[in-house]
Amino acid sequence: MKKNLVILIIILSTFNLQSQEVFPFFSDSDDIEVLLRNSGTYKSMEVQVENTSSNELKVVFPEGGVFINSSTSQQDLVVLFYDEFNLSPGESKMRSVYTACMDPAKSSPSGNTRWSLGYDKKVGDLIRGYHSNRPIVEMMTGSEHHDTFEERHNFLQMTVWVYYNADKRHILNFATRYVFDGNAEEAQEFVDVFYPMAVIFINLYKTFPE
Repeated sequence: MKKNLVILIIILSTFNLQSQEVFPFFSDSDDIEVLLRNSGTYKSMEVQVENTSSNELKVVFPEGGVFINSSTSQQDLVVLFYDEFNLSPGESKMRSVYTACMDPAKSSPSGNTRWSLGYDKKVGDLIRGYHSNRPIVEMMTGSEHHDTFEERHNFLQMTVWVYYNADKRHILNFATRYVFDGNAEEAQEFVDVFYPMAVIFINLYKTFPE
């Protein structure tokens, strides 16, 4: 009897796993409702997702997901770190999704901005390449620049700018104003350290097997 019960649990678990639907947070689906809130920062977005279906859902936040700013003078944001959660029918959850500025020539978001959602697979693949090959990247660029979450965030922010061919002058101006609260010396040091490392990583990424 006990053996039959164990087999039944395994079968039901397998069925539930296979029947669970997976939705990227940016998917245009009636099964999830997404609410966005930004407190005026380029580093993160508050994302609330509600399961409006009658099924258990998995919602994923893949690298390369894009928050598109309704203001053309303010920057769009791209997701840097993968996350996911499960939602029961009718359940709602919120996440802080960590992001990077996509265009340093534009200003940081304001708190009352309206957003839409998108996805950039190529930059997503690049960011995933960093996470999955970090030991190699650390060996090439110095592990001391990747030890903390903040350092990894800074490295990926610079990588995004380099990937989109941002002007170095705009990067420096943005870093001075928004990253270092007007401290031009610290901003220059940030650019001097992370810009060449981002170039090294992108060139290294091109050699990774697909």
